Amino acid sequence: MKLKLVTRLLALLVLAVLVSLLLELPIFWRQFYPIRYKKYIEEQAEANNMDTALVAAVIKVESNFSPKAVSRADARGLMQLRPSTAKEVAKGLGHTVEDDFSDKLFDPQYNITLGTRYLAQMLKQFKDNEILALAAYNAGPSKLRSWLEAGTWDGTWENRRQIPYAETRDYLDKVQQAKKRYRRLYNYD
Repeated sequence: MKLKLVTRLLALLVLAVLVSLLLELPIFWRQFYPIRYKKYIEEQAEANNMDTALVAAVIKVESNFSPKAVSRADARGLMQLRPSTAKEVAKGLGHTVEDDFSDKLFDPQYNITLGTRYLAQMLKQFKDNEILALAAYNAGPSKLRSWLEAGTWDGTWENRRQIPYAETRDYLDKVQQAKKRYRRLYNYD
């Protein structure tokens, strides 16, 4: 009876060690943190002088790499751009905005081009403060400014729980976690 118990405990210990080793393997985590459209992400991150892991993380959190994603607020595509925001960014890039423009937001390359440029604009607007830029990307720059001006949130990572929108608080946490994973798994520094 004791031998059976010892054998079972030893088997459980070996299993626990194997599972912990598996959890450290990049091949395991890459199943949960894929990087589809890698070429476009890397090109646009470089073109906008941005962290590739950050762009991948935003896409992961926004759409889980689903190019046909549509939110309740009608944000579309991989980087979940609202048509009005996307039109502004497109015009700023000198693109013509046709009647079928909203449908173009489902094109991965175009969505990443516009979304990365918009995120870069948020970074510039908020003096390269990534936390503020991400909060603005999620809640909108006007809403973010109202929180900062009213003293609702001091704009720091440590005090992000002051943000009135649970969605934005969760968004910041998820993007930061995903960014760490993408850096580690795909060697983005």
